[in-house]
Amino acid sequence: MVNGMERHLKRVEEETKKIYDIFFVDRKGPEVEQGITQVMHQIKDQVFKDLGVPWHQIDLKQLKKWEHQGFAEVDADKWWHRPNQVERDRFMKMLLGGASLRKDLYP
Repeated sequence: MVNGMERHLKRVEEETKKIYDIFFVDRKGPEVEQGITQVMHQIKDQVFKDLGVPWHQIDLKQLKKWEHQGFAEVDADKWWHRPNQVERDRFMKMLLGGASLRKDLYP
């Protein structure tokens, strides 16, 4: 069980690094005190708006598609802002709104 957890955490860390390499100009994300969860939500939101892919389907594959379509990498310090209450409410609605039960529209 512990080994499975370690493998999962390593896989998430590697995927996050690859996403940062694609999304940010300097390949390094913003420094945030809450960790990477909010940053990943903001990245998903940006890609969701640019590609029109459902929010719950944004993953590394969609980020690569985003990169190949020519969207500009962002500067982490200029791009990052702490989500306000409206954005947090919208993220919670997307997270808790049954996204895991929806059919994937873009395989």
